[in-house]
Amino acid sequence: MSLLDSDQLREVLRRYLFCAVCSGLSLILAAALWVLRQNVRTLEKDNRETSQEFVAMLSTLKAGPLVRQELARAEETVQRIEGNLVIEKNLAENLWYFYKLHPDSKEILASLRPLNPQPSTDGSDYKLIPFSLQLAGTFEQVASYLLELESGPRLAQVTSFRFRRIKLGAPELAVTVEVRLLGKK
Repeated sequence: MSLLDSDQLREVLRRYLFCAVCSGLSLILAAALWVLRQNVRTLEKDNRETSQEFVAMLSTLKAGPLVRQELARAEETVQRIEGNLVIEKNLAENLWYFYKLHPDSKEILASLRPLNPQPSTDGSDYKLIPFSLQLAGTFEQVASYLLELESGPRLAQVTSFRFRRIKLGAPELAVTVEVRLLGKK
C-alpha cells in the first residue's frame, strides 16, 4: 500500500464516516459475540453438571432417613446377635440356656453335656461351641423343643441327630442331637 492509497482510504473514511464507524463497530461486536457464545456454552455445560450433581444429592437426601433407619436396624440386629453369643468359659449359663429354652425342658432333656470345640484356623472373632443333648419324650414334645432350639435367640446349628423309639409301640422317642452354638473366642 502506498501513500496515495492511504490518502484515498482516509478520504473515503471521512466521506463515509458513518459507514466506517458502523463497520468497525460491527467487527468489534462480532468478536464480542463470539466470546460470549463460548462463555455461554461453558456455562451451559457447568449448569448441566451441577444439575446432575443436584439430582444425585437430592435422591441421596430423600433416601437419607431410609438409610439411617436401615443402619439403626442393622446396628440393633448386630447388638442382639452379640448379646446372644455364647461365652465358652461360662459353662453354667450355657447349660442353663438349654433348660430355660422350653417349658418341658426339665422333663424331656435327659442328658446335656458340652463337647470340646475344634480350634478355628481362620482369624474370626467367633467360634462354634458344640453340645450334645439327649431328649426323651413324645414326638410332639421333642419336635417342639427342637423348634425352640432352632428358632431361639442364640444362633444354633444342628450337626447331627439320631432318634429311636424307647419301646416298640410306645409313643416316646429317644433323640440324640449334637448342636453348635455361635460364641465369642
